[in-house]
Amino acid sequence: MNRSVRVSPSRAYHHPVPATGSYQGGSSFLRWWPRALPLVALLILEVGWNHSVQWATLLVVAAVAHGRFLPCSFTVTDDGVWMRFPFGQRRFLAKEAVTIRLDVVGAVALVGPRRRIGYPLMDRILYEPGRTSLLYTAFSSFGYHVTAG
Repeated sequence: MNRSVRVSPSRAYHHPVPATGSYQGGSSFLRWWPRALPLVALLILEVGWNHSVQWATLLVVAAVAHGRFLPCSFTVTDDGVWMRFPFGQRRFLAKEAVTIRLDVVGAVALVGPRRRIGYPLMDRILYEPGRTSLLYTAFSSFGYHVTAG
């Protein structure tokens, strides 16, 4: 599976190249927002408003939850879905272990035995017409189990 991809005559990069291609989606807002929340919490602590400790704690907890459960980018391949989270974590969901539920604003990768809770796969943060059909085509062309929301 490892193939050499020649970019220029002087350089050759060795890495796995998917034979069938992939679909990449993501949101830059979801990448920088959880990193900004702790900075805002520090600013609130510095200013010293009433209940600033509680507000700062809430913002840090929101940043941690956001960084743990909302991927900022994802790649759909023939083997599964690769997700990248804002603080650098990466997670792979095998195609056989995931069901994709398509909604108006994006897709949700449902995992687990009852498949009710999953990871939202946001291709943009705001609604954009035509994105649902693009996501449906991407997931169905790779053979995922896709349901409507």
